[in-house]
Amino acid sequence: MKQFYFAVLFIISFSMQAQWNIPTVNTPVCTANDKQSDPRLLENGHGGSYVTWKDFRNGGVPDIYIQRIDKNGYPLWQNDGVPLCSNSADQSTPSITTDNHKGAIVAWSDWRSGIERDIYAQRIDSNGNVLWTTDGAIVTDKTVREHNEKAASDGFGGAYVFWEEQTGGGWDIWGQHIDSNGVRMWGNGGIPATLVTGNRINVKLQKDGRGGIIVAWQDFRNGQNYDIYAQRFNAEGNRLWGDSAVSVCSSNGSQTNVKIDPDSIGKGIYLAWVDNRNGNNDIYAQRIDSTGKKYWPLGGIAVCNNIADQSAEDIASSGSLGGGMIVAWKDKRNGNVDIYAQRLNKNGVSQWPSGGIPVCTSPQTQLNPNIIADELGGAIIVWQDSSYGTWDIKSQRVNSAGNVLWTIDGVDVSVAPNEQTGPKNITDDEGGSIYVWEDKRSGVKDIYMHRITDIGYNVSLAPEENPFQVAFYPNPVIDKFYFEYEISKQSEVNIQLMNSLGQPLTTLLEENEIAGKYTHSFDIGKSNLPAGLYYIRLTGDGKSAVFKCWKI
Repeated sequence: MKQFYFAVLFIISFSMQAQWNIPTVNTPVCTANDKQSDPRLLENGHGGSYVTWKDFRNGGVPDIYIQRIDKNGYPLWQNDGVPLCSNSADQSTPSITTDNHKGAIVAWSDWRSGIERDIYAQRIDSNGNVLWTTDGAIVTDKTVREHNEKAASDGFGGAYVFWEEQTGGGWDIWGQHIDSNGVRMWGNGGIPATLVTGNRINVKLQKDGRGGIIVAWQDFRNGQNYDIYAQRFNAEGNRLWGDSAVSVCSSNGSQTNVKIDPDSIGKGIYLAWVDNRNGNNDIYAQRIDSTGKKYWPLGGIAVCNNIADQSAEDIASSGSLGGGMIVAWKDKRNGNVDIYAQRLNKNGVSQWPSGGIPVCTSPQTQLNPNIIADELGGAIIVWQDSSYGTWDIKSQRVNSAGNVLWTIDGVDVSVAPNEQTGPKNITDDEGGSIYVWEDKRSGVKDIYMHRITDIGYNVSLAPEENPFQVAFYPNPVIDKFYFEYEISKQSEVNIQLMNSLGQPLTTLLEENEIAGKYTHSFDIGKSNLPAGLYYIRLTGDGKSAVFKCWKI
């Protein structure tokens, strides 16, 4: 007999309202004096997040601050955040990664030398205590400029940090490995990504899953236009893909704005970039294994080469449904700028209609898409949207078949007065998403957040106390499961099974019951429901509660 397993996460109790609110209000992260900008978001592994940003509160010269937000939207540290660096010089462009011990590591560009920008970093634990030298540990402090840094965890409490370094009249890519104590492991100056002469910018990082790091960038070594190259380092700083690095794409025209994400099956990476080989901007992609070998054809595969411009792509890879990735981008095919997406399987074959599916085609402009994978082979995409006359934030969820699951053209994340821009999102560990952005509702930039559930609802209140004292067993359940609850007065009791959109599929129980404790059994083994996420709604006693369950 085919077996079905259900796991339930039932509603827990809180004594106060949650900090998450409606899209006109949202959740403030920092509204301190002067402006705050350039927020970066990191999952904390418990349904909450870390947020770091550039902060001008101390005399108008930017510093780096951070806040931890729990799963219900409450800040866990002091109001308006903890300073990671409040040195009197300019600190900018924070980049954040996990320390793999429930804390975070943040790197930034720093002007304290008075000569040129350098790179510093700080580690902070889950209680808000900074663990390295006051105002940060040195990553690199050469006399030339180093900026546009990116950080990624080494998996052992430290981090890899790569940056653009000024060299002659151009730029090169250099990197450093910092251990859990903030000590530089690759010499004081770090090491270059390649030994080949050439101008290089726009570095991206991805852990290799074996204690090392994979790096990708756009490379001008041919002297005519940018190509995409990549390199892999082990923890000791050895270049595993050769001193010249691996050519990802060197087709005609320029290839720029590379994005990378892990390939959990091949232990390498997926890449996507903006490609000008056809005379206008298209989106191309490639898959590379742990040895630097390309899985897909030389030059990559066209994700979208529609006649109009496509750019500003973002990618999310997934181990669900046998691997592959989903790419989102901004697209001018309709005359204005819209958001489109495409899914490629691990073999590079498009899974959705040619040219991608429309995520938002509102007559107004949509910009800056950011994408994360959901738990079922789909994705959640957020963007900056002008549908209401000023910049707001909207989001959409797409399933593995390419169907949009939320409101057409997206649900509102923030529609507060004035402008909301530059959105980023992460998973909330429950199938939904947490968002952060720059917000000018007060007249100057502040940092705000929001959370949307897996079915596109706002998380505006904390869950109510479980009114039924539900027991759902066994857990996991094979075919038949038992649902136990208690009601305090005679009432009509209704139990419904709903799909992932919250739409009723079938009524499991509908009857009048007197006060007392009840146990009902339900056999769903013969239902032929596809695998996925479902909900059970229990109504009675003048109350209602919803319980999440999985069928696998």
